Amino acid sequence: MNLVRSLLSRFRWLLTLALACGAVSAIAGLAVIDAINGMIVDPTPLDIRQIGVLAGLLAVVFACGFASQALLTALGHRVVYDMRLSTIKRVLDTDVEQLEAIGTPSLYATLTKDIASIGMAFNRVPFIFYNAVLVIGGFIYLAWLSWELFLLSAAVVGLGVAFAQVWVLRMRCLMKQVRETDDRLYAGYQDAIEGRYELALNTARKRSFYERDFEPVADFARATEVHADRYWVLSVSWTALLILGLTCAIFIVGELLAIPRERMAAFVLVLMFLRMPLNDLVGTLPILMTGSVALTKIESLRLTAHRQAFPAPQAPSNAATTPTRGNLLSLESVTYDYPSSGDDQGFHLGPINLEVGAGETLFIVGGNGSGKSTLMKLLSGLYRPSSGVLQLGKTIVTDEQRGWYREHFATAFSNAHLFERLVGPNGLFDIAVAQAFIERLRMEHKVSIHGDKLSTTRLSQGQRKRLTLLAAYVEARPILLLDEWAADQDPLFRDYFYTELLPELKRSGRTIIAVSHDDRYFHVADRVVRCDSGLLQPISPKPKTVPPLNPDAANLGAAQALSEPTRTAS
Repeated sequence: MNLVRSLLSRFRWLLTLALACGAVSAIAGLAVIDAINGMIVDPTPLDIRQIGVLAGLLAVVFACGFASQALLTALGHRVVYDMRLSTIKRVLDTDVEQLEAIGTPSLYATLTKDIASIGMAFNRVPFIFYNAVLVIGGFIYLAWLSWELFLLSAAVVGLGVAFAQVWVLRMRCLMKQVRETDDRLYAGYQDAIEGRYELALNTARKRSFYERDFEPVADFARATEVHADRYWVLSVSWTALLILGLTCAIFIVGELLAIPRERMAAFVLVLMFLRMPLNDLVGTLPILMTGSVALTKIESLRLTAHRQAFPAPQAPSNAATTPTRGNLLSLESVTYDYPSSGDDQGFHLGPINLEVGAGETLFIVGGNGSGKSTLMKLLSGLYRPSSGVLQLGKTIVTDEQRGWYREHFATAFSNAHLFERLVGPNGLFDIAVAQAFIERLRMEHKVSIHGDKLSTTRLSQGQRKRLTLLAAYVEARPILLLDEWAADQDPLFRDYFYTELLPELKRSGRTIIAVSHDDRYFHVADRVVRCDSGLLQPISPKPKTVPPLNPDAANLGAAQALSEPTRTAS
């Protein structure tokens, strides 16, 4: 709503011009109706002047109407454009925790259906305004024709609108139910797409998902929309009945008040002319209500308020240079609590006490659900600790410094999204260095760099994971987080990664924190800690060094990596 107000304020002169053109067009249309009434009353043949006046009025109706609707329609599309940019910017600025609480289906529904609904509603504004001017001007003209019949008409229409308001409110309530169902529909779409392998392998599961999960939701949405549309159809039918009934009443009351027949005929003619804009106004109600519900839904997500710029995080005044030796990162009694759901107590991580030295390679191991991924998100600053102290060098990280703190991390999470465009420090990177690292990843026959974009991302899962490491590498940040990065690599490339790539990254000065289950390569790390039930404990003694695979096998692995077939990414 604030965005709409901002746009209306910014384009107030354009809006004023458009509304003025619309008003002139509507008034000219009423003048044409008045001229027709005059021809009905006085059947004298028209002279050249009268024909010229009629032609001029019709030209004004067309020209001003076109100008008004063209300007307002362009403004409506501008609102949609700014709404799209504003909403995606708010999503980008909102904390990860809040986005996860909202849920992917709700976000997709907002970014697609809600914005489209608001755009459709705003694009109806020109027609609403034009029809409203016609109706208001028409009733003023009716009052000039006969104040007695005007009072009758105003009373009947007023009572009719008040009666129909009950249906309108009920229709809005049903529209809100339809919008809430949209989130469940998008969740179903997500399950059908992301669960395609499981569904393809199990016909019983596929049928159960379709018949028990998706179809009932779709049927509820259909039934609710039909119910809402019935109230709309009822409103349209009620409007038609109201006008026709009022027409009959005009002749009855006109006879009682001894109003001349020709005046009653003129009154009815104008009333019939107003029937179309009245029907259009009623017909626009569902679109307006859907847009209103969508706008309310966007605001209910509690996204971060819109900020125009992307300000670079500023280092705190007391922050020293990022340490290159000694203690780099420390967590003191850090805890994190997931929100409870019903009777289920949310997962609790911590208290965590951990120090990581500059240039250290630290492996974190643990079973599923032990808290490793949550710890990685705490370390990177994506999650706020529920309690405890997080420190980078000698700087304690608070909410004000969190953006600055995050700038020290490059990540390759287990479910990382691969973007086509590479981004280095301040948006720039050395293409030659990036291309050389592609060769180190043994991907030079699969992908290349054009400008700052990868030539393709339609690769196998293991190959995509290699490119996520490339994206993290070109960011040139001092701390590298790897969450089970080697899990999707073949055994030969995995050996190459642990024995050659990882030490090479360490020698470049990076501090590496990696979640790993490959105990064969624990000797590569300076230290290994285990995460179990949300708590950390060191593993000692240091695991015995295991020799890498023989050189012939490594060379064979390189050849196989180069010849690995490209597959559509999942």
